[in-house]
Amino acid sequence: MITFKNITKQYTKGTHSVDALKDIDLTIHQGEIFGIIGASGAGKSTLLRLINGLERPTAGSVAVGNLALDGLSKQELRHLRLDIGMIFQHFQLIQSRTVAENIAFALKAAGVKKTKFAARINELIDLVGLIGHADSYPSQLSGGQKQRVGIARALANDPRVLLCDEATSALDPVTTQQILSLLKDLNKRLGLTIVLITHEIEVVKQICDRVAVMDAGRIVETGPTFSLFSEPRHPVSRRYVDMALQIELPDEILKRVPGKVIRLQFTGDKTGESTLSSAIKQFDINVSILHGKVDYIQDQAFGVLIVSLTGTALKVDAAIEWLDQQLHALEVIDYVA
Repeated sequence: MITFKNITKQYTKGTHSVDALKDIDLTIHQGEIFGIIGASGAGKSTLLRLINGLERPTAGSVAVGNLALDGLSKQELRHLRLDIGMIFQHFQLIQSRTVAENIAFALKAAGVKKTKFAARINELIDLVGLIGHADSYPSQLSGGQKQRVGIARALANDPRVLLCDEATSALDPVTTQQILSLLKDLNKRLGLTIVLITHEIEVVKQICDRVAVMDAGRIVETGPTFSLFSEPRHPVSRRYVDMALQIELPDEILKRVPGKVIRLQFTGDKTGESTLSSAIKQFDINVSILHGKVDYIQDQAFGVLIVSLTGTALKVDAAIEWLDQQLHALEVIDYVA
C-alpha cells in the first residue's frame, strides 16, 4: 500500500547538510495499523510527511498504492491528498467555528457539494461519538472530544489512509485509551490504513499490528508488535520494551539478593511458573520470584519474571542453561556470591 525505497532526506543548515532520514526501505500494508516509534529528532515526523507529499525525499522514492509521488504535478498531489487524512497532536481546530462548521470546512476543501454537507456531518459526528456536540465550540470541549473532531474532519472525504502525528500525546491516559479504541474500531469498520507516529511504547502495544523503531534517522528494527516485545533485536527496541513492562529491580535490591538473578521471558503456551517448577525438581535448586508481569499483545500472552536461583554453583548453572533452552529468552542480571 505505502512503500519507501532507498529514502534519504537531507536538510541544509548553513554550510552543513543534516541527514533527517538515511537509507529507509519500508512497506506498510493496506488495512493495517502501523506504528513508527522513536525519540524526538529520530525522523519519524519527516517520514510521515513524505506520505502526503508535505516533504519530498532528497533521494529515493515513495509510493501510495501504485502511485509514485516523485512524479506528481501539484494538481495530482492535491488529488492524492484527498485520499489521505491526517490528525495532529494539538487538534488544529478552528476556534471560532463549531464542531459541525469545522467538519464542513474540511468537506468544502474536499470539494463535496454543499447539499451533502448536513448528512455527511451527522454521519461523521455519529461515527466518532460526538452526538449532541454539533453546535459546540472547541473551547467547550475536552481534549478527547477535540481529537474526535479532528478525526471526523480527517475522515470527511472518506480517505483510504489516516496519518496520526502524535495523536494522543496531549491527552490523559484514560482519554488516550478511548481515542486508541476509536482508531482501532475505525480501522476495522472502514478498512483504513493507519500510520501512527509516537514516542510512547504503550500506544504501540495497544493498537499497532506492526511497528518500525527509528533512531537517528534510520529504521533500526521493524516487524509485528508481538515480535518486538518478545524478541527485541536492537538496544533501542529493548529500552522501549523495558519501559513498557516496567520490570526492573533497583541495584540496591539486587545487591542483597543471594544467588544468581535471571530474567525470563515467556510467550503463548509456555508459562514461566511451570517451567521454573520443572527446573526446581530436575536440578534441586531453590527459586525466589522477585518481580513479574503478564501482558497480552495482539491477543497473545507475553510475560516476564525476574527470579533468583540458589543452590550449588554447578546445579544453578545447569538449570540456567536448561531454562535458556526451554524459553529461548533468558538473561543473567547479576551475581552476588
